Amino acid sequence: MFLPPSQCGLIVDRGDDFPSKFTNILKYYDKEMIWFRPRKGKTTRALNIYSGGKIGQGHQSFKYLSPQLNLLPHDFILPPSPFATPNLPEYIHVVCNTARAKLIVDEMRDIRENGIDGIGRGWNGKLIWEPMPSSCVPSELDNILSLSRSFTMISPNLLELQSILGIPPTKSSIMELAEEAVQKFHQLLSQGMTDRSEVNVPAIIVRCGELGSYTFSDGWKGWVPAYYGEADQDKVVDPTGGGNSFLGGLLAGLLISQGDMKIASIYAATAASFTIEQRGLPTLTVHEDGERWNDEDVWKRLRELAVRVDKMN
Repeated sequence: MFLPPSQCGLIVDRGDDFPSKFTNILKYYDKEMIWFRPRKGKTTRALNIYSGGKIGQGHQSFKYLSPQLNLLPHDFILPPSPFATPNLPEYIHVVCNTARAKLIVDEMRDIRENGIDGIGRGWNGKLIWEPMPSSCVPSELDNILSLSRSFTMISPNLLELQSILGIPPTKSSIMELAEEAVQKFHQLLSQGMTDRSEVNVPAIIVRCGELGSYTFSDGWKGWVPAYYGEADQDKVVDPTGGGNSFLGGLLAGLLISQGDMKIASIYAATAASFTIEQRGLPTLTVHEDGERWNDEDVWKRLRELAVRVDKMN
């Protein structure tokens, strides 16, 4: 939505049953940013399960219905990947459990120190972690704390963060409780550190549904309201994928603003707002005066949200 396709990259492991309508939509977005990598057999399928009475309500769990192929950093940077160029990715958004997060962190460290097939030595790619719901449990706390220090930022939703910390979930999101959970998590990450330069403490961004999101970073601490607040929930058709696009928008914002967390957080909320307006992907159309997503100008919505952020904080 915010960057030219040449600055984005997505690998799609496409099996023989991959729906042609999805291929066509993604190609229309621009095939330059997508590598349709053929795989034997069927495409990975999974089930999103919500504990509430409707889609998007309550705690989310995720269940694979068929075998998945796990991506690692080398998949992006080694031939025949179309992204194997001298300009390696500056940011990588990963959605995974703790076991795979460790594989990714270890491989990134090894590539940075030694390179792989002559590529990637000194690579300063930044990792953004969206932990899978299955890992957001108290028994994984120590693993999450240890791994988080290798990431630039971590972003669970509020229910997931409360679960990690062993805090009983609240029936509805409350701003003060979200801030308390983030501050407790930050304290645990910082525990035992005598020198902040010794260990990285990542930015924390907790997503709180209709309340918006709370960013806790060295550069900025504050709230970004959801574009569709409590009074506009009839506009939210399906929140599935909202967290994914939130973090995609965040990374676009970081790239455009050269690392400004406040600005990037506004990009994040704007991107998510388009994703939750329908089942599936938002619709892109191109006009003489620019692109439209779901018949809206993303830059206009971005500016509207920026004004609301300044008023809120």
